[in-house]
Amino acid sequence: MSMNDLMRALDWLNVESTLQHAALASETCTGRTLGEDREPLWVEGRKQSPKATVIKEELPDIKEEAPQPPVSVFEPSISCFPDVQAINASIVRRELAEEGKRCVRQQLKALKDKQDALRQSRKSLQKEEERQRDQLQQRALRERNEILLVQKADQMTKAQLEDQHREQLALRQQTDQKLHKLALEGVSRCQRRFNQKYEGIARILLSLDRETVQVCSTQNTQLKELGQKFEQLVSTVKMGKCEMQSQFLCSILKAEECCKSLDALEMDIIKQLAEFSEQIQQQLKMEADKKLEEERQRQLEEEKQRQEKELSEAKEKQQLAEAAKAEAAKAPAPPEIKSQDVSPATTAASSCVHPDRLTFYNEIISLYQSKVDAVKPLQTEESLKQYRTGCQRAINLPLNAISAVSPQHLGQNFDKLYSFFAGQPVKVMNGSTITINDHPLARDYCMLLMAKKFVSQSETAISSNPQAAFPFASVIITFWKLLPDFGKVFLAYMYKESPFLVPYVIPQQQGQTPEQYLKSIGYRLSDKNELEKPDIYLKRQTGVARLYAAVIITQGRKGAGPEQCFELEEGWLWLSHMVNVKPIPDISATMIMEMLQTLGYELLRSYGKQFMKLLIYIQNIYMPQLAAYDEGGPKTRLEMLLAKFLRERQIPQAIGVLPPGFW
Repeated sequence: MSMNDLMRALDWLNVESTLQHAALASETCTGRTLGEDREPLWVEGRKQSPKATVIKEELPDIKEEAPQPPVSVFEPSISCFPDVQAINASIVRRELAEEGKRCVRQQLKALKDKQDALRQSRKSLQKEEERQRDQLQQRALRERNEILLVQKADQMTKAQLEDQHREQLALRQQTDQKLHKLALEGVSRCQRRFNQKYEGIARILLSLDRETVQVCSTQNTQLKELGQKFEQLVSTVKMGKCEMQSQFLCSILKAEECCKSLDALEMDIIKQLAEFSEQIQQQLKMEADKKLEEERQRQLEEEKQRQEKELSEAKEKQQLAEAAKAEAAKAPAPPEIKSQDVSPATTAASSCVHPDRLTFYNEIISLYQSKVDAVKPLQTEESLKQYRTGCQRAINLPLNAISAVSPQHLGQNFDKLYSFFAGQPVKVMNGSTITINDHPLARDYCMLLMAKKFVSQSETAISSNPQAAFPFASVIITFWKLLPDFGKVFLAYMYKESPFLVPYVIPQQQGQTPEQYLKSIGYRLSDKNELEKPDIYLKRQTGVARLYAAVIITQGRKGAGPEQCFELEEGWLWLSHMVNVKPIPDISATMIMEMLQTLGYELLRSYGKQFMKLLIYIQNIYMPQLAAYDEGGPKTRLEMLLAKFLRERQIPQAIGVLPPGFW
């Protein structure tokens, strides 16, 4: 059913309802209302009008659904009184009509909503189709654009490749020109050397007589062949006929080989001439022996005179030494070993140093001395002064900047030092660069220089700031792992600075002056040739002990060599040996106290009760021995420190120790 049909049905219902209402209303009217006069629809004596009867018959179900209340049957006294049943029927019909309208409206609304929803769905479908069409169009457009971009990129790439190819060709030409020029310069230098050497050999051969030249006939032929080969090489390089870039460099190497071959040929000629001349020298041997015997006699006489002169000088020196000793006895001097404390030479080894430690000490000093002797040519050559200055600058700058500010800072300064030892170039003040490979002795020279510089830090930075010892120790241990000889050289400088680190109490030799003896145990002379004061000496020895102890307990850089190269056992050995050698005033107590403050925490953690027994031994056995020689402040401070450790049964860790894996 369409919407128009529904509207027409609704209009029909309205008309029918209006007519029914009008019929009911006409029964109650007594006079004329509208229009002309008519007879009433019902007459008096009738209970209901024919129309009402019809209505009742048409709507039987309505009465059943809505029963009316009982009405007493009586005859109306007034002829125009309305019929109640007809009114109720009219009301029911009106309500049914309204209900029908509502149902119709609801159905119409539902139909309209359904049509709207259908219309909206159609619109959404149309929009979705349009969106899909737009997407397809955009996708097609993108694909076309991408194809165009790819084509354009291919064109640009092809053009760039052509440009790069042209640039490479130009660069190759430039490189070939530079290499050709470099090869010319290199071969020219070799040519000058070759020509000088060739002319020298030719002059030697021309200066010989015919008989001697026959001895070197083979070398003469080789000389001519070598000259022809070198001339061909020079002509090839000048014409630039090398097809590959590597051939330019090979030409320089070949020129160097020719020079070396010429040097070998010269040595061979000299050897042949030497062998030939040996035969001639045998003829003159008798005359030479005679002259030699005369010269020997003359030298014996000179040696005799020299010995007599040395004996007289030795007597004069002994007299001067005795006079100096008498003057030194009058003036106040630094603490020294009393005459009754000096052990005889036969017992010095057992009371001054343990035999094993003495052997180790001698090995370290021997290695150090061999390296010092080896680098003397580099140290004394005046022409290498600028190179030595550059090496010192390459080491001193990063070494002086070492600190535990951060792991990155410590690692950067170590990398600068190690890269120099690895052969990397380093800039110097004049803008040029140097490497450690520029001289064959530079590595040992720089190793000695760096070890000495680390030890000097104990006097400057560490003696006044104990925490500074640990970053230096970490770098030292890392170098020790990577360069084992560096560790031994470092120990040699430490032992030279303080032999008590062995521990080695060097005895005073017979006839040795107090100044000489104090110098042997580490005292320094000032610019005025005066011994340093005892407090300055003790402060410097304190810094050396702190650095030595820090090296024992500090770990190096992660992943650099073995886990430990100078273990805690060295601290235990030092302490156990130190309490078994002869005490010296002030210095013995100072060294033991510094070692305990730095190593005590680690020794107690590792050795436990054994270490506590060692502390008890020091307090009960060693301290009374030390009291026989020493009553100064260091000895008192050591007694207080031992008493504190034994009373508390714990030792605090040294301040500034770097944690494992710090950098």
